[in-house]
Amino acid sequence: MSALFGATAVFGSGFQTLEQGASNLGTALAGSSVNANADASAAFWNPSSGFNAGLKVGETKVDLAGNIVISKFDFVCTKAVSNFPPDPNPIDGRTGKSGDAGCVNVVPNFFVLHQLTEDILLSLSVTAPYALETDYDDDWVGRQMALNSNLTTFDINPSVAYKINDYLSISGGVSAQWLHANLSSSPDLINEYTVTGSSWSVGGNIGFTVNYAEDGRFGFQWRSEVSHNITGNNHRNDSVIYPVECDLDLPQSFTVGWYQRLRGDLKRFALMIDYSYTLWSCFDRLYISNTADPSNPACNQDEDWRNTSRVCAGIHFFPLENDDLVIRLGTAWDQTPIKDSKHRYARIPCTDRIWFSGGIGYKYENFNIDLAYTYILFCDEPNMNDKTTINGLPFSSEIEGYFEGRAHVVSVQIGYKF
Repeated sequence: MSALFGATAVFGSGFQTLEQGASNLGTALAGSSVNANADASAAFWNPSSGFNAGLKVGETKVDLAGNIVISKFDFVCTKAVSNFPPDPNPIDGRTGKSGDAGCVNVVPNFFVLHQLTEDILLSLSVTAPYALETDYDDDWVGRQMALNSNLTTFDINPSVAYKINDYLSISGGVSAQWLHANLSSSPDLINEYTVTGSSWSVGGNIGFTVNYAEDGRFGFQWRSEVSHNITGNNHRNDSVIYPVECDLDLPQSFTVGWYQRLRGDLKRFALMIDYSYTLWSCFDRLYISNTADPSNPACNQDEDWRNTSRVCAGIHFFPLENDDLVIRLGTAWDQTPIKDSKHRYARIPCTDRIWFSGGIGYKYENFNIDLAYTYILFCDEPNMNDKTTINGLPFSSEIEGYFEGRAHVVSVQIGYKF
């Protein structure tokens, strides 16, 4: 996962980042597509639900959120084979725990809603929807495959929402997205190869919200695929070897959600469910071409990812009569796009995940503050069988093993209406 201003984190499955709003993380993202928390994070998740923020004509709502992500991915090697002869610290035959790819990152995001007229709402989100960082020790057993893998996106997404009537609102927006990637490896502890590149591209989003009752609604948003043409260079240590190019498609996704405030004796509670479908099948191969010598690519790796689902469920509890205080709980199941151990590589040690989340929010006059904590648990110990050739050299290596992983996410959000 990535973050704004250059930080990155591993959070959602694949390399999707989902830290958009501490208020939403309190329920493991359940209710995010219907703006269950009535804040400006709707600018990213579904701008048509921003009408539920309760703004008057001319009013603006701003929310700034930050997340500290602490991830840990320990690799336990069961087999290591290499035919790289001049290696001063050979990996051949090394087994046991070797390499923690986890990182500590700070991930901020920013949201704005502005009620232009009774029927028109403007919004802006500045986020990092896709990203990746894994960072191994220089002498770990898989250093010939990967040392540092860092992918950062920066997404600026203005949108417009229109209220057709009291029951239905629609929205549409455009994203300007910047991507930067940095991938390094070391065959012999002497030479480090690093591929770097960047790209700008454009995507879009549309959505709708149905308020079927004063205390209930459901919503939908589609975010488009974003196709990047990344250009840069391959370096050996500090010297450029040759220019590189890579086409990378970031997937489209669909999210649908439901929110219901309960009634009668249960009026202090609200329930919410979200379902998201991400079309990761667009990531079928990682091919980084050597534009100076097309017959010798920097990387040609079969990915063959599958489409994935994420299911979230959450609950709000309002202990005060005026609803200024809310306690949030939620859980989610997040499916990995990686099919099997042969398609799991050292750069992305991903598997199915379960989230356990809790949070609290408080409103005082025009201010709001939200805190959340999420624990992300790997559903299993994902196996890996990674084979590689070394930057076009006539040598190769293979490692087998499994990962032990988990992550902690601490989030805070501050908002103001004016």
